Parts: sequence; C-alpha cells; structure tokens
Amino acid sequence: MAGLSARVAPARGRAAETVLLRDRTRIAVAVAGANFVLYALMTVAGWAGWGGLQTAITHERSALGVTLDGVVVLVVNLAFGAVVIAGTLAFRPLSRRWPARLVVVTGVSAVASVPRMLALTAISSTPTGGAYVAAVGTLGLAAGVVGMSAGLLSASLVDQARTEQQRREEEALRAARAVEELQDEEIRVRRLVFDQLHGTLQFHLVTVTAGLDRVAEQLASAGDDDRAAEVRHWTETIEEIREEDVRSLSHSVFPSGADLGPQEAIEVLLRRLPPQVDASIELGDRYRDLVAREGLRMPMAERLVVIYTVEEAVTNALRHGRARTVTVRADAEPTADADRWVFVTVVDDDGTGPTDPAPELHGLRRHLERIEYRGGTLALGAGPDGGGRLAFRLPFTADPAAGDGAS
Repeated sequence: MAGLSARVAPARGRAAETVLLRDRTRIAVAVAGANFVLYALMTVAGWAGWGGLQTAITHERSALGVTLDGVVVLVVNLAFGAVVIAGTLAFRPLSRRWPARLVVVTGVSAVASVPRMLALTAISSTPTGGAYVAAVGTLGLAAGVVGMSAGLLSASLVDQARTEQQRREEEALRAARAVEELQDEEIRVRRLVFDQLHGTLQFHLVTVTAGLDRVAEQLASAGDDDRAAEVRHWTETIEEIREEDVRSLSHSVFPSGADLGPQEAIEVLLRRLPPQVDASIELGDRYRDLVAREGLRMPMAERLVVIYTVEEAVTNALRHGRARTVTVRADAEPTADADRWVFVTVVDDDGTGPTDPAPELHGLRRHLERIEYRGGTLALGAGPDGGGRLAFRLPFTADPAAGDGAS
C-alpha cells in the first residue's frame, strides 16, 4: 500500500502540473493573440498612411481591389502573429527562465519576419522603398518580441498570483487547524481541571469535614463545648468553600452540563440563580429535531462560546439591569451547506436595559471577538418589551460525535 501511495502521489502531482501548464499556455496565447490582432490592424493603418492606399487609388484600381490589398496586409500580419505564437510555444518557453524565453521569442520573431516581409513586398500597392521595408521589418520584429513576451509575462503574473493565493489559503488553513488543536487542548485541560475540582478536591473536602464533625462530637462528649463549637465553625467554613467557591470555580473552568449540550448547561446555569429571579430557556423545534432525529450536535468549542456568552448576558441583566425575569430563546437555522448551521440565541430581560442605542461592550467584548472569529454576530440593545436584549448568531458544523446525550 505504501508503494502504491508513493506512485499515486507523484502521478497526481504531475497531473496538477500539466493542468497548471495548460492554463498558463492558454493565458499566454490569449494575451499574445490580442496583441497581434491589434498590431495587424495598426499595420493596415500604417500601410494606408505610408502610401499604400494612395498607390492603389493612383493605379486606378477598383474599390474592391484596394480593399483586397488591405485585407491581404491584415492577413499577412495575423499569420505572422500565429507563426510567432506557435513557434515560440513549440520550444516550451513557460518551463524555461526568462533569459531563455527572450532568446526563443527573439529568434522565432526574426525567422517569422522574413516570409512576412516577402509577402508584404509582393503586394503591388505596398511601398518598396528601403526606408519602408526597414521600418516595417524592424517594427514586425519588435511586435513579435513584445507581443509574445507580454503573453508570457501575463501567464507568469497570473501564475504567481494563483500561487500566492494558494499559499495564503494554505496558511489560513494551517492557522485554522492550529486554532482547532489549541481549542481541543484547552477543552481537554478544562475537563481535566473540572474533574479534579468537581471530583477529587470536593471528595477530599467532604472527607475533611466528616473528620472534623467526628472531632467536634468527641470534644462535645468530653465536655469541651467551646472547642467543639470552634471545630464546627471551621467545618461550616470548609463546607461553604466546597459548595460555593469550588463549585463556582469548576463551573467557570467547564460548565456543568456542557457534555450533554448547550440547553442542559444553560438550564444548570439558570438553576443557580436566586429563587426570586424567574429564568427560563426555550429551545426551538429545528434544533431539537436536528439532535433528536438526525443525532447531530454542536461541537464542544461552540457550545462553550454559547454557554459563556449566555452566562455573561444573564449576569449583566441581574447586576446592571436589576432584572427579575430572564428568558433565553435559542434555535438553529440551516444554511446552503447541509452540515452547516447557525445557532441563534436571544436573551431578554425585564431590567432597565441599556440607554445607549449602541452601548459599549465591556465583559461581552471577549465573547464578541470569539463569535466574530467564527463568522457570527453579536448585538446588545433594548428589548421590544423594555429591558435589555442580547442577540447573537454563531455558525457551527453539526457533528454526530460532538457529545453524548440529547441536547
């Protein structure tokens, strides 16, 4: 298999190189052909201006004869251009360096100039003076060199532009892959720290509080109520640290429910709010169907963006807007790509809301940057029924292996 892959890879490379060379050749022919057509038209005008037209009229030739002479001049120069193009390409100049290209173009143009001059001087109305012949021959040679060189240069420039574009696309792809790898590593570390905080550390704290409870009971049995009360105080302090600080820190590192989906994580977030706050989440039918029927879910990196952005919005509504009701509405919208969706989220509250139509973002700034990096949008403003509204759109690629459990 390795040998087969080794043979297939060069074959694909040669095929791509052949296609690239064909494209460059087409560009060179198109540009050089356009140049030679323009030059042929100019030579007809030069033939007329130099005296060819007057000579044809003086010889009392018919209008058809005069026109025929002009057409012959045009055809001769077009044929000259075709010979220069075909002759130059026969030497495969696009696979050579520029000095060799110029030598080939000059040599082919010089050779092609000879039959061109013989054909032009054979026309009865063509001036046969030495100055005219020298001028037309020199201009023909120069036109062959310039016209064909311009075609080759255009092909090279287009090729360089394509190469540069390909290089930038490859760099962007490598950067995107590097970011994805960093995100995957960040999520792995977050899960690891979450497991340590939520599992190991909390277990140790529970073990310590249980031991301190026994010590307090022993002190109380021995009649040392003061020291028993002090031990119980420290037990309660450790329990508060476990319940509040450790749980809050573990949630900040990796939100509870994130492995199940954004809905579960947001529900966990809303349940942690004070009981006097009426908070709810409404998940749209399209996202439910996407998960339930097709088994597709949002990747973990996008889930964390959604969860933390909603958390920031809820925190701002309670802290700054003094809201008592918070409603989170979310759904998925399809795109032209069957695997690509947009998660649309709206957080409404009944607080005071922002007074500025375009409020300045503070804590939401980093969430805005993360969403925009993924091609999404975020807007903060007043809600339709008063209070504040945070709305954001986050594109994501549905992934059947993004997580376990329905979301």
